[in-house]
Amino acid sequence: MAQSPAPYRSLADIHGAQRIFVIVLLAFLAGFGPLCTDMYLPALPDIARDLAIPASMAQASIAACLLGLALGQIVIGPISDGIGRKGILLVSLMLFTVASVLCAYAPTGEIFLVLRFLQGLGGAGGAVLCRALSCDSFTGSRLTSFMAMFMAITGIAPVVGPIGGGCITTTALGWRGIFFLLTGIGAALWLGCRLAIPETLAPHQRVRGGMAASFRNMGQLFHQRAFLWYTGVQGFTAAGFFCYISASPFIFIRIYGFSVEQFGLFFSANAMVLVLSSLVVGQLSGRFGDRTLLAIGNFCRALACLAILAVAMLHPTSPVPMMASLMAMLTAQGFTKPTSFTLAIMAQNVGAGAASGILGVVFFICGAAASPLAGIAGPENALPLGIMSALSGLGAFLCTIYGNRAYTRMHTKPSQARDLLQN
Repeated sequence: MAQSPAPYRSLADIHGAQRIFVIVLLAFLAGFGPLCTDMYLPALPDIARDLAIPASMAQASIAACLLGLALGQIVIGPISDGIGRKGILLVSLMLFTVASVLCAYAPTGEIFLVLRFLQGLGGAGGAVLCRALSCDSFTGSRLTSFMAMFMAITGIAPVVGPIGGGCITTTALGWRGIFFLLTGIGAALWLGCRLAIPETLAPHQRVRGGMAASFRNMGQLFHQRAFLWYTGVQGFTAAGFFCYISASPFIFIRIYGFSVEQFGLFFSANAMVLVLSSLVVGQLSGRFGDRTLLAIGNFCRALACLAILAVAMLHPTSPVPMMASLMAMLTAQGFTKPTSFTLAIMAQNVGAGAASGILGVVFFICGAAASPLAGIAGPENALPLGIMSALSGLGAFLCTIYGNRAYTRMHTKPSQARDLLQN
């Protein structure tokens, strides 16, 4: 019979097959966003028909889920700093599981919207707490390496999700089969986390004073400059990434004449590039340091983003320049996302749960706000994508420069600072 892990234990103490299992669990938790949204995108027309609702209401169910994901991270992160990680993680997974099965039996569109919000709320616990668990257990380059591993696995989810959802929709279960699958995933994750994930935040490490103190401490994050600059890196990165996701199908299919299958191959190749670059940065972090890798990565990403703008302005007949520029941007992103996350966590002293919640929400808000702007000039104009990419690249690079400066000042002793000024 499987034995429960020790009451308080670092993930760093887990080795062998159990370590691989834990990484896979965390990757699934981090991928709740794509699982909740991308998987059922192909089924939206069927949902609207079966529930007798307008297409706009079916599409609104995506926003309802994302709203739950965003609000949940803000709330659950600080709460976990005060009461621990594992208990609230299991409650969140239970909420996700129950909401998923109820979505399959929703009798009306209004009830479906409410259940989708609750599903996102439950998924938010997994999204924010997988990061908090990692931050409790690792620091510095070890945190970057660990985060890079499951970020790489998570990068496959946006590709697999819609394909899997489309296949399930064609079965006898129809769109409800997607929610049955999500129910099974939620139940399996609950059981896996119950048996394999330890409580990583011991009582003496928790925020004293209850939930009110946790939320007051969360406000202190907005006074910590290095944390804010690195959070800005995450936000600008999200803006460029989601603009690419929303605009690239129209650009390559409408402008360059790609078939759906050809675009799918290109999109999948970019996802694999992002996965591989994330794995590479995990190996290089200990040797070169996160600030160096972040600076180099965002410098290269800024150049790639400016190249996207140049291609959009010149509008060459060949798709190769745009393909190469976008692939270069995503390659650099694999270097910048895990390193900026690690540096943001290292630059704060409030709590990993609250900080992870802020980072997750900023990434989502910036991406959601920027993505519609990439198509503002119509489906056959790549210039908005070029402009948004350039702003994203330059913004992330400037945030990196100021973030690294603030981080250096924060970790420089007064005597060292005087020596630097004298020199």
